[in-house]
Amino acid sequence: MFLRVSLLSLLFLCFKTQAQEIACKFTVEGKVFDIVSQEAVPFVTVQIEGTTKGIAANENGEFKIENICTDEFNLVFTHIGYKRAVHHHDVYHEPPIIYLAADEQLLESIVVEGKVEVGDFQSNTVSSISSEEFHALESESFGDVVGSLSGINTLTTGQNIVKPVIHGVHSNRVLIINNGVRHEFQNWGAEHAPEIDPSLVDNLEVIKGAATVRYGPDALGGVILINPPPLELSSHLHGEVRLTGKSNGKSGESTIKLSKGFNRLSLMGETSWLRQGDLKAPDYNLTNTGKKEISYAGGIRYHLTSMDFEAYYSHFNQELGILRGAVNGNNEDVQNAIENEPPPDTGPFSYTINNPRQTVVHDLFKLKGVWTGKNQSASFQYGFQNNDRQEFDVRRGTNNELPNIDLKLKTHSLDLDWNHPTLGKWSGVVGIQNQFQDNDNIPGTNTPLFIPNYAQYRLGVFMIESIEIEANTYEVGLRYDYQFSSISGRQPDNTLFRNELDFQNVTATIGLKRAISSSTSFRSNLGTAWRPPNVSELYSFGRHQASIEYGLWRYQLDESGTVTTNQVLSELERPVDSEAGYKWINTLTVSKSKTDFELTGYINYINNFIFTRPAGITSTVRGAFPFFLYEQGNAIFWGLDWTSRHSINSLISADLRASYLWSQQTNGNLFVGQPPANTSLSLKVKPNISVFDQSEFRLNFNYTFKQFQAPRVIAIADIAIAQENGINIFDRENSTFDILKEPNGYLLVDFVWNSSIGKMEWNVGVKNLFNTSYRSYTNRLRYFADEMGRNFSLSLSYRL
Repeated sequence: MFLRVSLLSLLFLCFKTQAQEIACKFTVEGKVFDIVSQEAVPFVTVQIEGTTKGIAANENGEFKIENICTDEFNLVFTHIGYKRAVHHHDVYHEPPIIYLAADEQLLESIVVEGKVEVGDFQSNTVSSISSEEFHALESESFGDVVGSLSGINTLTTGQNIVKPVIHGVHSNRVLIINNGVRHEFQNWGAEHAPEIDPSLVDNLEVIKGAATVRYGPDALGGVILINPPPLELSSHLHGEVRLTGKSNGKSGESTIKLSKGFNRLSLMGETSWLRQGDLKAPDYNLTNTGKKEISYAGGIRYHLTSMDFEAYYSHFNQELGILRGAVNGNNEDVQNAIENEPPPDTGPFSYTINNPRQTVVHDLFKLKGVWTGKNQSASFQYGFQNNDRQEFDVRRGTNNELPNIDLKLKTHSLDLDWNHPTLGKWSGVVGIQNQFQDNDNIPGTNTPLFIPNYAQYRLGVFMIESIEIEANTYEVGLRYDYQFSSISGRQPDNTLFRNELDFQNVTATIGLKRAISSSTSFRSNLGTAWRPPNVSELYSFGRHQASIEYGLWRYQLDESGTVTTNQVLSELERPVDSEAGYKWINTLTVSKSKTDFELTGYINYINNFIFTRPAGITSTVRGAFPFFLYEQGNAIFWGLDWTSRHSINSLISADLRASYLWSQQTNGNLFVGQPPANTSLSLKVKPNISVFDQSEFRLNFNYTFKQFQAPRVIAIADIAIAQENGINIFDRENSTFDILKEPNGYLLVDFVWNSSIGKMEWNVGVKNLFNTSYRSYTNRLRYFADEMGRNFSLSLSYRL
């Protein structure tokens, strides 16, 4: 009996030990970085919460824990001088990348699951804004935040409407991916800024290469990727309350952010409010440049062993004024407004927003699910967006209360992606992207439709593959797109017209990333891109804010150069092809102990480039305005970007950025409003002041050169005289022209002091320190007024 029990006990222990050996087979590995410097943090302690199992990361910040007995657990990261971080992980997800925040910083440590997403080309040139820089720029417009990067400029209409420009192209040639969803709005207008609140954004990256293969049509210039704060599991309740005030415009802004992570559930909420009055140039007020904004967003994540579900909603509501002096009655008034300062109708400071003005409401809803398996993952994402835009002009009588443009754009999208298992040395992703849009004019404007109603469907299928061979990563991508549009509008005589259009194209990309040495790398990417003509480029008709535009199918030119607009053309009468771009971009990156620099060179050739050219001045019942005609030709853009950072010593560092762009049409015509060369130098001093946990002083010098690639100038007075005498000054030469000479170069100096004590942080700044009077060549209202003058700002934030 004793022998039988002993044998059974021995067998039980053997089976138990074997079962434990079989069960304890899981492994987790990852890498730890500093959230600010992005450098590896060595010898971090990594512990599995509730157990004695753990390890110290090596000198490169890498760690690996083996023989784990459960497939789901909490990882705890600790290191002297850094905040403790907890990350809920399961073995079915990608290895975590941990970014630790130092004790004296108000930033929180974060964790990213997975390496650089396979679908995002590693060979492409990507610029990003560091956490420190982004925190200091949160109160700026979205366009100004993106424009702080080298090679990125801004196209503005006055002081409130700011659009990003990547290597000379903008609007429908630059994609914005907001929290994984393609941001859809009335992007065709240079006077339409993206409806995104930077204060609710956590990180931002700009892909400067042609990225159509991954993200779809329109990415001829590049892609802007923006994301809200991550939904982290097993995290304490944390957040921020931020108040900002500025002297110029007497503005106030408040932001509140909160998030909390549980074992399987994570919640996030944030809101922001802004009120701004009339801005001021150094010598006069900029009347009717006030702004009001309110935005809020929320997200939820639920985690299962091999599945993650996320839902996200955001709301953006904005009303902004446009400089009153930009609206004039006749040619003589336009000439006087251009030649004299201050602008017409300049008045005292006010918070009142009158016509001309815009109101925009944008809602985004996203639902996403991700399944993670062994060496593969799949995801689905549904997105819905509603965009309401109203534009009000200065009109007579009761019409002044009505919008002259009232548009509602609804967009549904469904994306399916599969990161397939590794095939030999090849890894990659395949995906399908569907989108349906409905854009309607809301009745009641008492004006002709500027663009017709349309419904549009898009289908895209793509594949991207990469392989690593020694120090080289090779990448290839292929994509097919199809677009169908159904359009309905009205002729000038109010009769109905309809049209159906379909476009399709194949795009491809090849790329190389080479590690030349431990501190030097080289990236090269050659990609094709395409863009079907936008409905506005085909059918725009009449007044739009400060100008009049006629689409490719809404005007005719006779032999004398006279413009007529009495009928709608068809694709047979004037064929219009899709734009086709070919962009080659190369980047050399060097990162050493005290010096980092990045040099980028690019060339972008675009066939069938659609653009507007000034065609003269015309008088309407609402005043005299310049009018523009859409045309199509070929164009070329090439240039250089430079970014460097040098640590002079432990307290002082210097950042240098510069960009140069050369562009023209292949027929020799030059573009109006292309960004001139610019350079900036930022000196940073981080003194050790015992009273403060951390403190930094920054002095920024930004110099913008005069644009030497400006087209010819035809003054308003010359156009007016020609009209009075019945002379068409454009019949002999219809090359691009401007109505005012390009402005001189200018230097702007900014100062910033950032410091903190405990959980309280403040930021004191002065923009345009010397109150310089200047005009930006890329501001469409530079004809009428100077840019904004000196602006003091104070921002206070409290971290929970």
